[in-house]
Amino acid sequence: MNTLFLLQDFEYSTLSTAEQTEQDLYLQAAAWVEKLAAGELDNLSKRRFSHWLDADPRHRELLLSMLQTWQDPALTKALAAYQPHPLKRWRLALSRSHLTGAAIFPRALSLTAVACSAVLAVALYLGHGSLFHTAAPYELKTAQASTMHQTLGDGSVVDMAAASQLTVLFSADKRQVVQGLGAAYFAVAKDKQRPFEVRLDQATVVAVGTEFNIDRDPDLIDITVYEGAVQVQATATGPRQLLKAGERVRIRQNKLSKVEKVDLQQLVDWRSGWIEIENEPLAYLLHRLNRSTDVPVSASAEVAGLRVAGRFELANTQQTLQALTEAYGLTLQQHSSGIRLSRSPHPSLQ
Repeated sequence: MNTLFLLQDFEYSTLSTAEQTEQDLYLQAAAWVEKLAAGELDNLSKRRFSHWLDADPRHRELLLSMLQTWQDPALTKALAAYQPHPLKRWRLALSRSHLTGAAIFPRALSLTAVACSAVLAVALYLGHGSLFHTAAPYELKTAQASTMHQTLGDGSVVDMAAASQLTVLFSADKRQVVQGLGAAYFAVAKDKQRPFEVRLDQATVVAVGTEFNIDRDPDLIDITVYEGAVQVQATATGPRQLLKAGERVRIRQNKLSKVEKVDLQQLVDWRSGWIEIENEPLAYLLHRLNRSTDVPVSASAEVAGLRVAGRFELANTQQTLQALTEAYGLTLQQHSSGIRLSRSPHPSLQ
């Protein structure tokens, strides 16, 4: 049996299936993925692609492994090293390496800047669900005082605040993200067949293609929509609330608040490096300050519920704390586990 396969610059040749080496297969798959990502295939190329997939079970399996590799955030840094002729570089790397193609190829493939569009292109040509199976969940996590900008496997983009955590679970029929504590801004790629769902314990936020921010601390969840609309539920059996651009809702104790209108032109959010609050408990502010500092800040029980307002720089903890002490008559205390805000000193904590 003869099989068409792609060489560099997408020139065609024939080899029997038995004659195809592992390296040949990897290069064929790489060429197809890159060509798919470059744009619409003509009718002849579509037939050749379909024939290549059907010719050998290894072809489909290999293509799957490549596409799933792009969903691994550990490979994101490799994008910066992208060069314009990946096939030539992959061939050279394979020829010089003692590793098998399986060991070296995923990292090489991650260097292409067209990864996300390739995933979408393959899905369009083969039909939703015919190629993809459930990808292994993976975690995105930011450290104290560190943020992250990450493109997901479907082309959606997420910006994560410091000390935040997400788990990504994508499959053929769903896009699901589980959000822990912290804040994340989602710019969701449109896919009507697979709504984008963010789960927060019992609460859910569902979108098709939109932009929204979710800010979660131990006591509450704030959802703000910047573009499009999302559907919010506080619990699996609770009422659904449609939230549109310029609207915000809060979930506390598994209940939805009334929808609040926000001026997106004037809104200050964590991505600017600042936070602007109005009539929130001191504990609310401290939760967000603690994401950006290595020295934990807490409040005594008597002042944790103190209502505060203002605009505060997240990365400048000392300046913010000094402003709070002056505006609200508080005292700062240094102790072994961090800084404590209170109305009066507590020597025992020092």
